Amino acid sequence: MISILSNGFGETVIANKIANKLVQLDTSLKVVIFPLIGNLRVDNRVIVGFNPRNLGSGGRTLHSVESFLKDVTSGALFEVVRFVRSFRSYRGIKLALVVGDPFLLILAKAFLRDAPRIVFNSVYKSELVEKHMWFEKMLIKKCAEYFIPRDRYTYECFRKLGIRTVYFGNPMVDSVDFFGVDYRLDPNLKTLLLLPGSRETTYRMLVKLLYVVESVFEKFGFFNVLCSLSSGISVEKLVSTISQHGWRVEEKTSCSMIATKGIIKVVLAYNSFGDMLVNSDVVLSCAGTATEQSAGYGKPTIMFVDRDAGWSNRWYRRQKILLGDNLKLFDKFGVTEISDEIILLFNNSDERKRRGDIGKKMVEGVGSVEKIAGFLINLLYD
Repeated sequence: MISILSNGFGETVIANKIANKLVQLDTSLKVVIFPLIGNLRVDNRVIVGFNPRNLGSGGRTLHSVESFLKDVTSGALFEVVRFVRSFRSYRGIKLALVVGDPFLLILAKAFLRDAPRIVFNSVYKSELVEKHMWFEKMLIKKCAEYFIPRDRYTYECFRKLGIRTVYFGNPMVDSVDFFGVDYRLDPNLKTLLLLPGSRETTYRMLVKLLYVVESVFEKFGFFNVLCSLSSGISVEKLVSTISQHGWRVEEKTSCSMIATKGIIKVVLAYNSFGDMLVNSDVVLSCAGTATEQSAGYGKPTIMFVDRDAGWSNRWYRRQKILLGDNLKLFDKFGVTEISDEIILLFNNSDERKRRGDIGKKMVEGVGSVEKIAGFLINLLYD
């Protein structure tokens, strides 16, 4: 039996994909998944060992004092106890993949029964930005049999330390779903993709993104506007929020809707990120994982520093380093400046390609999920 543990929204997206790929590659294999935080989307052959409630800050405990207090008051920290009890109850686990941070690695090493072999995939930290502390490197060396880093530079650094390190690219990039749906209202027009995030902050951030859309329309004219929604976002609350700013929702179905303001139309849909991404020219984002995935697929990305999004200033600086010139980061929300940047990219295909190529170089990883799954299976039967 293989277990997969994760403790973040992006980490659980990766855990889902690897779990599904494992049961596809080896139909006799038992795979059990334990996501502390995130949304489950697994094959019915994958055993779900823990159902997350996604309380509090949604995994951003240490990003700010507000996030920490939210976790304390919501009872999110008690979820850790329930989480440990869930995977502690399982026997027969021979191999465990930890997708997360060293805190989760410690929990796995201390509380998984039968002392399984542990593989650690770190998708948050990189030696390019927030380097692993000396004690984290020590923990990885002591607790994990193999370490899978998120980028090539981190791979080289850890190899020099004598830690068993393997590199397959960033599985975050390879965790995007595609269903072959074209959400554009007019394929001949330029397309802007809005990523308002996956947490409670989504509602107020989407309002800001829509103000940018109005500004682009006034200066540029018609273009497609797509908005990918996380499965945890409430339709009722979203409609109520944007209606207060003059938007009406029409053509509503169970998984998509069109928001209008005058003659401007925005297509919003669930489970749509991959299909919207491949058909977009520019990405305007308040999201975490999805921004890096967008860069990995060669789309120029735009973000702005905003406390309402729930990210720390340090996190924004980290994103800028990790994505390089693929990302245009504004130090504050400004409708005029951001809309001008979008129009610049709409009008300059060479600049879109240049920044897109940088993104693919900085965040490589297409095909990595299958490579990691194959590695785990070989390790299990070794």
